[in-house]
Order: sequence, then C-alpha cells, then structure tokens
Amino acid sequence: MMMKRALAVILAAGFAVGVYATDARVAVMGRQPGMPYFYRDEVSVFINPADMSLYPNLIYGSFGWMEHDNVSLEQGQLKNLQPKDPLFGGMISYGFSDEESGPMLSIGAFLNRRDYMVDKLIRAGGKGSREFTSSVGAGGATNTYLDPDANNLVDPIGKFDVMLGYDMGNGFAMGLGFYTAYQCEKDNDEIRNETAIYKGSIGINYNIEQGLDLEASVNGGVTNARYLRDGVGVGDYKDDNKVIDNTTTLPNLKYLKRVVSNGDYFLRGDLRFFSAVPAINGSFVPQVSLTYMTLDLASMTDVAGGVGINMNIDRGFFWTGLQGIYNQESGGASLGRTRIGARLSFGIERNIVWDWFLIRVGGQKEFQYMTYKTTDGINKSEWVENGPNKKEPKLDVPDGSDGDLVGLGFGINIDNRLRIDFVASEDLPYTLTNLISGSSYHLFNRVSATYRF
Repeated sequence: MMMKRALAVILAAGFAVGVYATDARVAVMGRQPGMPYFYRDEVSVFINPADMSLYPNLIYGSFGWMEHDNVSLEQGQLKNLQPKDPLFGGMISYGFSDEESGPMLSIGAFLNRRDYMVDKLIRAGGKGSREFTSSVGAGGATNTYLDPDANNLVDPIGKFDVMLGYDMGNGFAMGLGFYTAYQCEKDNDEIRNETAIYKGSIGINYNIEQGLDLEASVNGGVTNARYLRDGVGVGDYKDDNKVIDNTTTLPNLKYLKRVVSNGDYFLRGDLRFFSAVPAINGSFVPQVSLTYMTLDLASMTDVAGGVGINMNIDRGFFWTGLQGIYNQESGGASLGRTRIGARLSFGIERNIVWDWFLIRVGGQKEFQYMTYKTTDGINKSEWVENGPNKKEPKLDVPDGSDGDLVGLGFGINIDNRLRIDFVASEDLPYTLTNLISGSSYHLFNRVSATYRF
C-alpha cells in the first residue's frame, strides 16, 4: 500500500523514472551531486527531510568517490586505491491505515555522509601547515615535514544523519533532520585541532492540488574550527574575536593559533514547485535557493534561481534547467569578491538493449562575471567558468570531477528494487583497451546502490 501511494504521488508530479536512485546517478545527471534542483531523487531528503514520504523502506549505500587525479601507480607498481567518504543508511516507514492515502511515519539514519558544509569549512582552513612524520634511513630516524597539499583542518569523523518525517495523508508531509560531523584533538586539555558542524533541517512537501506540488525547506547550523601549530613564531590571526596581523613576528609567542570558525553560523532556504504538464509527460519546475553564512571573519551570500522541466521519454527520462546565480563575499580574506552569472544544466538516461541496463549522460555550464579588489587596492574583474572545486579566484578548469562540464554513467535496475549506479571516468571511451590489458587508472570514480523492500 505504501509503495503504491508513493508512486502515485510521484506520478502526479510528472516524474516516474529513476524514483529510487543514488548520488552516483545525480552526479552524472547535471553534475550536481548535492541537490537535483529540477527533479526528485532520494538524495533530496538531505535538504528536505519531508521527501522521506516519497521513498519509504529504502536501504542505501555508497563505496564513495575516487579523486580525479588519483592513479593506481606508485613507484612503478600497480596498487589498489580506496575511495573516499563511503556511506550507508536507510529509511523505514510505517502506515497507520490500510488506505493508500493514510498517514505514514518515516524515520531515517545515515552514517558517514559528507555534507556540503564540511567541504566549505575545510576549504576555508587552507592548506600547507600540517606536520607529518616519516621514517628516514635504516636506523629508523624520523623526519618532520610540511605537506603543501594537506588541509590545515582535520577531517571530522562521526558524520551522522538522523531524520523524522510524517505524512498526514491529506497531501501534506513534513520532516525534521539533524546532522553532525565532529573531531577534536587535545594535548593536556588544550585544543590543537578541531572541526565541528551541527546542522538542523526542516521541510514540507505539500500537494496544493492535483498536478501541483510545493516543496520548501530550511537548513541551518553552527560551525567550530581551529588548529594550533608549534614553533611558528607569528601572532594569532583570530583569538577570542581579536584580530592580529598574521604576518607580524612576536618573539615571545611560540605557536600559531588559527581560529577559522568560532561559532559561525549558516542558513539555507530552498523553494520549488512541481507543476505537471501532460503535453510533455512531465513537469515544469521553478525554484529558488538562498544561502548565507559567516566563516573565517567573512560573510558569504549565494543565490540561485531559475526554471526547468523534467519529462518521461521512451524507456527513459530527461531534464534541463536554466538558473541565474549570484555570489557575494565580504570581510576577512575575501577581497570583496562578487560573482554573477548563469548555469545551464541537463541530464538524460535511457534503457539500452536490456530493460535492466541504463546509460546516462549529463552536464552543466556556468559563466560568471567576477569582480574583486586585490590586497594592494587594485579593482579587478574577469570571466570565469565552472570547474571541479571552484578554486579561488578562478573556478579552475574541467578535469572529470563533480561540478565538471559533462558526465557519463551506467545503471543496473533489477525489478525496480535493486539499483546500482556508476559514474564513469571521462577518459573511459578513449581507453577501452584497459578493460582487457589492465589499467593504471580507475574506470569509474563513484559507485552507489539502493534497495527498497
């Protein structure tokens, strides 16, 4: 009964294909693994927990993702590489009535999911001051060195999601979610490394009338992040809200305490409508998203809004959308950076040869006009485009990672219950001989699966 009811709701919104899928599918279908703005997918529950009512009784897992520049060749020898950020979890629902439209309670929990705020916090901490120790020589002597590519902040552990959703049975569903990620390293009760995120979310899913759905959600929370380095001999950058020149040498100071976040906060709101359009067997979807956060003595505002469509095609599914995007940073080391532009994205998937096998492609293109002021007071401007990590001050160049221009993926669907999705490395079509001869590179960079019961 619950599955029939969930499918009926999704069909009313004009979306039937790929109901139960994974982050690997979303990463290909538009290169936006964090949030599918113009269609529904199970990863939407991390932004709007009210969507749990659409995906009852689901188990989900992911092996994680491979870094785009990782190779399996080290000192001339092939070796196995382990993907990053594997996760697993599930959602269970209980209906209080035998009726298909009766009330339903859903609970969910996921372990080790890497939230988008983790990456923002780690990136704000910068790189290059982490100390590592290696053995030198046969005598077992050790050598301490700084890795210029290592993040200054430690990665949090204990990443955990818990969600609760309730469908009232009259077309209105609501949900609550909580996420935490935490790590704290101390020496004699003194904090040396800390990275912490505490986030709450609330959302609704309201069937206004037949063929018209409203989704709205708010996410917000606080962060704490700092690191301490011995023997640096420079002043505190931020300590107890007091700012000191980071380049000034203080002979009586034997360490550097760098506070990236001291109870800084973030807030995000999302709103979208799904309006069924029978003529295209799909939906028209307007949406808007607003994010505001304080971090590292700076404030950041992100706005994205636009329109899109999704539609069922013969043995497949297609979507596309156009968004205007605006980003402003002020204070701290941001140099007053402002970006304004547009994003065009699409995704398409189709069963090929067999009903259980799918192939999918997707992509996005961002153009942004950026203005900022250098440290010596010179006003600068330039055009930038999307890349993997949106590095500053440019957005970098395409290299096959999430956020890139195009993606290729494959899916396996067994009786619409077991789904396994793959994101292919972008050089796969050029290196098919590696399937036989062996490869020093990986063929896929993300693998995940769901099973509904």
